Amino acid sequence: MNTTILYSKAGIATQLMISVEEDFFIVDTGDGTLRDLFFRKIDFGKIKGIFLTHGHYDHMAGLYALLGHFRIIERRCPINIYFPKGCKEAEQIIFAFQESYDDFSFKIQTYEVKGGDEVKIKDLEVKIYQMRHYAAVGVNRILHPDVAVGYRFIHQGKEVAISGDTGMCSGLIELVRGADVAYIDSTLEEEEVTDTILNNLHLSQKKAEEIGRFAKKYIPIHLQGDEEN
Repeated sequence: MNTTILYSKAGIATQLMISVEEDFFIVDTGDGTLRDLFFRKIDFGKIKGIFLTHGHYDHMAGLYALLGHFRIIERRCPINIYFPKGCKEAEQIIFAFQESYDDFSFKIQTYEVKGGDEVKIKDLEVKIYQMRHYAAVGVNRILHPDVAVGYRFIHQGKEVAISGDTGMCSGLIELVRGADVAYIDSTLEEEEVTDTILNNLHLSQKKAEEIGRFAKKYIPIHLQGDEEN
């Protein structure tokens, strides 16, 4: 099992890819996901599942384009899409695609998930953990809680954790603990940190490093500015 960060920049787009033998699984579909997959010459017929951590635009904007490309290439095999229970953005994008076309040749199978759920796909096991993430606009103006989850992928003894966007919560520690590698939200610069933002919106790079010690290795994602990952 290998993990690739296709792209991850706070407020722009985040998309990762898990490869298991000959199958591919996409985690979040920010803007440019289709481009990033083309760049890596991925066989779109071997994408077996899409896992969405939450419904914010920088994690969802590329979903419609990806489904549209499946239609254009006349994909035949089903695509499974997993998203947090109550994620209206995922529901509405998938509904809009299905309502727009009656000529696509693949089945879209959706699954609403929540913390504590487990998914089995051949030899791949996926455990779901509840995260805490609020909607926000402007300069971290916090609005209301949105549903969000993290995923732990397990295959042949290797375990990869992906947090998505999250504030500090017990589910995050459980997600990361003991993983071979953990990809952790590291959005905030230290001057932005307040207890409210840290607990409800995003982690700072310093806090992500601290949480990352629960895993054997951690990799920061969802960074700001010119930092690449």
